[in-house]
Amino acid sequence: MPTTTLTTAAAHNGAPRARSHPEWSDIGLFVFAIGAVWLLRHLMRRRNRKD
Repeated sequence: MPTTTLTTAAAHNGAPRARSHPEWSDIGLFVFAIGAVWLLRHLMRRRNRKD
């Protein structure tokens, strides 16, 4: 890919605005992280269970 295409796609095209609340992607990432931590802890406990 040409470098001009990469820099054009990544350029900012608007004025910055104040954020009054989190974006939906922030909330989704937070929920996903909680689920991933819960799943990993669940699997590690199951793996180390002494039955």
